[in-house]
Amino acid sequence: MKYFSLITILLVLATISALQAFAQVSNKKTWNISVGADIIYPENNFRKTHGWGYGGTIKAEYLFEKHASIILSTGAYTLSGKTSLLNPDARTVLGIPVKAGLRYYLGNFYFGGDAGYLNQSGFESNNGFVYSFFIGDEIVTNKKNKNSLDLSIRHEAWVTDRTRAFASIRLAYEFRVR
Repeated sequence: MKYFSLITILLVLATISALQAFAQVSNKKTWNISVGADIIYPENNFRKTHGWGYGGTIKAEYLFEKHASIILSTGAYTLSGKTSLLNPDARTVLGIPVKAGLRYYLGNFYFGGDAGYLNQSGFESNNGFVYSFFIGDEIVTNKKNKNSLDLSIRHEAWVTDRTRAFASIRLAYEFRVR
């Protein structure tokens, strides 16, 4: 059932991308800044100790080629704790990643990955490595300045004392900085 909903979301994103007949949103050698909100669903062992979460992110992007860009991002994510043998006090977890990565565009549809440093506090406080892979689509909201809504799906892993992973849906507003 959970795979059916992921496939449905991917098909919707692909359909939106296919219906957009205009060129890529950004021009070469430009900066974009996006501010967004995330809904987080923990996976595997992380789901045993924590429930759904949320977060906020800010992302800067420099388009250095026609279809490729460098991204820098940071944010804060929190997941509510569940009472279990591994988390008897149901402590929440807070993660603050600082990441850099690459994004590749196919029209307004994109995919990419990033990695960096993670500061994890609350449940099992620790610092570590973070990496993620994502796909998304940009939907133009203003044809004059080409600002857009950025909708993406991400898989992220926090590697600290053990690996904790989650899936996330991000909705952001992206500003063009010329």
